[in-house]
Amino acid sequence: MNTNFGVVDEPNPRGGQDDLGIGKHAQALTEFIKVAPTPMTIGIQGEWGSGKTSVLNTIYFELEQLGHVKQIWINSWESSLLSTPEESLIKIINEILSSLIECDVNKTRVERVKSLSSNVFRGALRVGANLALGDKASEITEELLGQQSSSIKQLRESLSAITNEIMTRDTNPFKKIVVYVDDLDRIEPKDAVRVLELLKNIFNVQGCIFVLAIDYQVVVKGLENKFGKRSEDNEWEFRAFFDKIIQLPFMMPLGQYNIGSYVGKLLRQVGFTLDKEINEDKINSIVRLSVGGNPRSLKRLINSLSLIMLFIQADVDDENENILQDGQLKAVLLALLCIQIAYPKIYDLLVKHPGFSDWSSDIAFEQTKGLEDIDSEQFNKDLELASKTQHFDEDWQKALFRVCYVTQSYRRKASEVSQLLNLIKNELLKDNEEQLETVIARIIEETSVTTVNTTDEISNYKPKFRKTNFGDWGAYSSSMLADIPADQVTDMKLVHDKFVEMFGSDLEIKYSPSFISFRKAHATGRQKIAFRLDPSKKQIDLFISLLQRSKLPNSPPAPDFFVKKYTSGSRIWWRYQVSIKNFDNQEFCTLLDGVFSSIT
Repeated sequence: MNTNFGVVDEPNPRGGQDDLGIGKHAQALTEFIKVAPTPMTIGIQGEWGSGKTSVLNTIYFELEQLGHVKQIWINSWESSLLSTPEESLIKIINEILSSLIECDVNKTRVERVKSLSSNVFRGALRVGANLALGDKASEITEELLGQQSSSIKQLRESLSAITNEIMTRDTNPFKKIVVYVDDLDRIEPKDAVRVLELLKNIFNVQGCIFVLAIDYQVVVKGLENKFGKRSEDNEWEFRAFFDKIIQLPFMMPLGQYNIGSYVGKLLRQVGFTLDKEINEDKINSIVRLSVGGNPRSLKRLINSLSLIMLFIQADVDDENENILQDGQLKAVLLALLCIQIAYPKIYDLLVKHPGFSDWSSDIAFEQTKGLEDIDSEQFNKDLELASKTQHFDEDWQKALFRVCYVTQSYRRKASEVSQLLNLIKNELLKDNEEQLETVIARIIEETSVTTVNTTDEISNYKPKFRKTNFGDWGAYSSSMLADIPADQVTDMKLVHDKFVEMFGSDLEIKYSPSFISFRKAHATGRQKIAFRLDPSKKQIDLFISLLQRSKLPNSPPAPDFFVKKYTSGSRIWWRYQVSIKNFDNQEFCTLLDGVFSSIT
């Protein structure tokens, strides 16, 4: 067994293998840096964990091979640890200065730069002391760029002389200076903005290119004290500031990442193999509809999966089937983990009602408390439009729409949630759809240990649908029907015995916690399922697939019992239901006999 459990959340190292398929983008940026005029500032934009550091590492490695580019790496997060904002600024600026002046042979100029920078830093500390007495934080940079403007100007001129000397010296190997400032999005947004302003004003010198890992949203947050909350009216002010600092913005191409291949490799790394039919395209669909392409989120997914694998393996015994031995169930496990991470409210609903294909408006109301009906006219219009699409044309999908509607973030993702649940039902469980509730509940039981919730509801959840197969009617009824009224148990036993009488040795019975399924012995695959007895709904369900109806009429027989027709994968299904009380209806029994005899 593979003993590598979990993956480390680290950026791709310099010269490392490009698993995400972003090498071509880093290569294009590298080529741009080689020929770009200076001064120039490039902003590598993307949400936290999107791979910005990996891109910076790739650029650094490529330029390092040239031998004529002076490269300076600054980690703003490390500089901010155990430091005040002012001290952090000083550390960052001083680290860049030290790396530059170490290349200068003119000792007098070096000392002048040190003296000028000290003046600037003293100003920073003085302003910082004022901040401690209650002055507005936004004033620090104005102070530095105002009263200290003379020192900054002289400092910039001295730095220009240094960079010019470095690149014109006969013995100098460097033709360009590239400064990387990483992890700006990990420090306080207002501090990140101060760093940007000082970098722009101090290091705006010939020969220098700055490559900054920064998210535009961080800049917006850091400027709110200055411009107020962002709105349509003041958006241009935020954008103008960003454009003043950044001459070339580059957005991390999350949508172009080779997610299927990347996740597939991580899964193999932790020993989680799937059936061949669960290919990279299907993995890609599961992930894109939920977690998305953020590498950090994907690694969290794999680590959660690794922990769950350990729990499952520790919990296996003679009565508890190891779902890790079933490639189909493992794929469902992966999908449910994705839902847990991306859509925790939907996961919570699955905990309470795992049979999502039976969700109703009543179940939705448990979750929404009727909030969708506050503006009932608008909601009904939106629901009507959604119902005309394939994602919300079934009752359970309409219930899902209600649940998603009350939260803006879920409303935007409602179609993705529906597609993912349909993928589970119609593709991952295509050979086991009639046991959807049991399968989902069984896997939910395992995945609940990695959920993040503000309550103990999930951690205290005691699964109702433990994966257990009872050997016969006696074992099943004593374990599962103890709380069922005696007359209902009697009716169920009559139905059970009637089926045994009708089909004899051709009948294979499986007693599971959710229902009893009656199958044709020695049949294979999906055709094996004939009908099931559901005690919770007091009914018999009959499923007829396209391949099963070869001996039946083209139009549904027994219309009084016909429920609906739906597509499941490449098959068309007819579903019938009859109450346990009416199990001996002649028309239904004839239909049942026809279905059973058509199974091969």
